[in-house]
Amino acid sequence: MLIITNRNINKSNFVNGVGNHEAFGDGFNLKGPAEVRLAHAEKVNGTWEVKLVKEPSKITENNIPSKKEFHSLRDKLIQDNKNCLFFVHGFNQSFEKNLEKALATQEKHGVEVIAFSWPSNPGGFKTEEYKEAKRVAIASVPALDATLEKLGKYLKEPFNKAALESCGINLSFMTYSLGNYLFQNYVNNIAYTDETMVFKNVVLCQADVDNENHAQWVDLIQSAKRVYVTINENDFVLKWSDANFQKDRLGRTARNLNANNAIYFDFTDGPGVNRTHGIFYKDTNDVVDSFFSAVLNGDRGEKTTGLVYDAQLNAYRF
Repeated sequence: MLIITNRNINKSNFVNGVGNHEAFGDGFNLKGPAEVRLAHAEKVNGTWEVKLVKEPSKITENNIPSKKEFHSLRDKLIQDNKNCLFFVHGFNQSFEKNLEKALATQEKHGVEVIAFSWPSNPGGFKTEEYKEAKRVAIASVPALDATLEKLGKYLKEPFNKAALESCGINLSFMTYSLGNYLFQNYVNNIAYTDETMVFKNVVLCQADVDNENHAQWVDLIQSAKRVYVTINENDFVLKWSDANFQKDRLGRTARNLNANNAIYFDFTDGPGVNRTHGIFYKDTNDVVDSFFSAVLNGDRGEKTTGLVYDAQLNAYRF
């Protein structure tokens, strides 16, 4: 998988250019949160191998993310006949945890993952660390913006949308948990225009953001086809966030689902869902798995067998 990260590099971790699950740390890189590095990550015989694409360099008009890397990714997608998912993780995620979630997503749903890895693990699962992670998310907006802007430009070149579609390749985008707070601040930023139009589906998975007034920013999201929002009213992680900040989380609230731009899916009553937060990669039931396999591959979640549309709720549910 391709890793794009504004985390600090642990140079001592690399031997002959290859690092492991601790290749990147829990702070920003030395030159600031807007600067990213690219790396390839692969799990070989149970051990992560992480290889840097190149030395760090400021994101600028003519710099990384590397055009060559995205063109190589295009060729790999076509060769393997795989769709691609750009994935933004949530709170309290070390580099290793991010790798494991990305790998689980690849294996469960058959997609190639591009992982945007930001330093969301400031030291623990406590209120102060959570607040610090939110500050880090805001500081990471320029890195995400520049990355998606570059990806959009490359889609207009030999790595182009028409060529991908002719081969049946889709690109989708998923933000998970507190990653949605990063994305919300990105969408509300003056720099946001149409960068996310390159993605067929945009999925806001178990969003750790306020349900109140969420339509104001969700309706600004640009996608080639659809925007999805997932909900589990019993989500134990978002329950903690609710309790500590007295604000209903979007991913845990099945009311006021009023964004014109979004299609809502409430999985609360699904067999095996229970208190699950990581519903896209953990085992719950075949219907939830089918939904995510569809939307992460660029297809329509509304066609998932076992879900019906509730007009009063404005959501698909069991």
